[in-house]
Amino acid sequence: MAATDIRSLPDESIASVGRRLSRSAGRAWSASMTAGEELIRLEHVNVALNGARVLHDLTWSLRRGENWAVLGPNGAGKSTFLRLLRGEIWPAPVDGGLRIYAFDGRPTQSPIGVKQRIAIVSAEQQQRCLRAHTRRYGDDFRPRITAREIVFTGLLDSELVTRKPTPAEAARVAQVMRDIGIEALADVPLDKLSQGQLRKALIARAIVAKPDVLILDEVGVGLDARSRSALLDMIQGIAERGAQILMTTHRRDELIPAITHVMEFKHGRIIAQTRRSETADRRRAAPPQFRAITDSHSRDARPALINIRRANVASDDGTTIVLHDVNWRMNEGEHWMITGDNGVGKSTLLRLILGELRPARGGQIERFGRNGFDNVWEIKKRIGYVSCEFQARYAADLTAAQVIASGFFASVGWLQPLTPAQRRRLREVIAWLDLEPLAQRSILEMSYGQARKVLVARALVNAPRLLILDEVFDGLDQKCRAELADILEAASRDAGIILVAHHEDDCLPCITHRMVIAGGRIVAQEARVKPGAATPRMQLEEDKP
Repeated sequence: MAATDIRSLPDESIASVGRRLSRSAGRAWSASMTAGEELIRLEHVNVALNGARVLHDLTWSLRRGENWAVLGPNGAGKSTFLRLLRGEIWPAPVDGGLRIYAFDGRPTQSPIGVKQRIAIVSAEQQQRCLRAHTRRYGDDFRPRITAREIVFTGLLDSELVTRKPTPAEAARVAQVMRDIGIEALADVPLDKLSQGQLRKALIARAIVAKPDVLILDEVGVGLDARSRSALLDMIQGIAERGAQILMTTHRRDELIPAITHVMEFKHGRIIAQTRRSETADRRRAAPPQFRAITDSHSRDARPALINIRRANVASDDGTTIVLHDVNWRMNEGEHWMITGDNGVGKSTLLRLILGELRPARGGQIERFGRNGFDNVWEIKKRIGYVSCEFQARYAADLTAAQVIASGFFASVGWLQPLTPAQRRRLREVIAWLDLEPLAQRSILEMSYGQARKVLVARALVNAPRLLILDEVFDGLDQKCRAELADILEAASRDAGIILVAHHEDDCLPCITHRMVIAGGRIVAQEARVKPGAATPRMQLEEDKP
């Protein structure tokens, strides 16, 4: 059928175009898709992946001027829904329903060209980017891609740079990077970008081609408060300039003012579609309070898990000092939260503790009362580690049970025979975290929240003395966060915890101390104020007998 410009047709002709388009799908497309109204329509759409139906009977439309929040728990189908909208997956071949696009006023079922009109930033996209270019956890030795090149690939609709940019394209890339405030990162390679910096580069990549619709799937994950606020302000500006926004989040305080409608998913179904109402904010718990440590001498007399003195820490290639003059002690029985903006050195400190980096000459680090270990693997066997970045890079196609078992060997994908004691411990941890239904499923087929829980089990299986949690709550719905917090609170009875967090409400009850990093330096070391303290001299965690 020849393309028809619906702007030149009366309403009854528009309806006939819709009916002709819908015959192959077995449903009638009603007459309301007129110019300036609907851009995308779904009618009774079903989606199947690997033979299993994952989205059920979806009826929904996006109109100009509307911006939607897509809410729901982990595994509800939100990300699959967004992929359906972008044309990355199709409705089921049998009884799949109807998906219609009308960006130019020409209704069509074909997704050809849609990806240029609908840009997306998602955790899955970030994982693909990392897996395509990473060198740290694999044998991929392709040239490193820079932040500028990442943004340029948005004009190519590819994750790889397949040609050089034209002068006009180079100018457009530079302008977008200036607008977002990442021009200084232009020549920084991917493996040198923090998670927050990479997220900003992916946002720039999404908007460089000036899309009509911008899809943001958990876009605030991994960003510090200042960067998150600036990013949300920027997204608000994009919406005000006419782009339609669809965003998913598990934190309602990340919904921008431009959001006009809210959709809720559960078990692959849309269970609610409403206009956004201005309701009173839910009452939030008071943020944790901390005060500067005042009794460092008594702390120095206690057994230490980690003791760092006069440490300067360089980047992998040794060309740049990332952390300066680090002096920090974590004692047995203490649990620390580490805060700071993106790119200030938090991940570098964690890599120092894990043995992946060493202090420069003159600096020292003791772990568990020892000055040195034979190799980094001996350190990692004593430390459990979970992070959003580690999850994004985890590409091994293993079952949950195999992933958890790899924690005995501090490996990724390298499995060894288990001893009888290790097999018992594996069963205990799987039962403790209620992972029996997932034990034989591939981690690559799990929802974001399910995979995070499996990686936490991996970190716990070897009974570590120290548990490092880098933004471990990001990307999880409220139920998953609460469940994981209970698990970690129980684990804190046997292991020290280091929690890196950008949200105050992610602070676990067990946390006793806080460190603040800025500009590559520790600028504050504080003890937590005991809840309910009412005396002028507020009681601190370090004052405990």
